[in-house]
Amino acid sequence: MPQTMREISASEARSKFSEVFDAAYHGSPVVVRKHSKTVAIISMELLESLAELEAKHDTLKARKALKEFLKSGGTPMSQIKKELGFD
Repeated sequence: MPQTMREISASEARSKFSEVFDAAYHGSPVVVRKHSKTVAIISMELLESLAELEAKHDTLKARKALKEFLKSGGTPMSQIKKELGFD
């Protein structure tokens, strides 16, 4: 879990890259701003955790959508394939 997020300018990030890298690597994301553009430098571990969380969320949404589809009278693909002789 990230500790605190530090916010710095792009020029400061450039001049202190090693420090920014180490902070992000050790769990403290760094927000970098350049004019109206913003990015975050985070550890690979945090990025992978976020991707996993997003995938789980997408799976839950897909399951809910499928359940609603079948409840409303939708036909499962397995049944359509069977009826068309692709079983």
